[in-house]
Amino acid sequence: MIYVPDIENYECFVVNSDTTIRAYEQKPTNNTTINYRDYYFTGNYIYRDGTQTFNNYSTLPVCLEQSILTTEVYYRNDFPQILLMFVLLCIIFFWFPIKLITRIFKRWSL
Repeated sequence: MIYVPDIENYECFVVNSDTTIRAYEQKPTNNTTINYRDYYFTGNYIYRDGTQTFNNYSTLPVCLEQSILTTEVYYRNDFPQILLMFVLLCIIFFWFPIKLITRIFKRWSL
């Protein structure tokens, strides 16, 4: 499975390079100009928009099958980093204040 954000807004997805997935708003055909969005999945899915013109002599890209695309977050390339940040934020915002409050009340109860 390949994680692709905004799967419902684009008709065609192409693996552009080993770090980029290109999403076209329409299926590429000859003599058309189509808007696209490049997703850099090694860069936490930062994207860049652009347009591409296809003419009679250009080779049309082959779209990926919809069955191998997903929007499930578990298939993201940066899921371990997201999980680590969540755990660290939980420790900072929950565990430290609870320990601090219990120590304060322990001192007052003496």
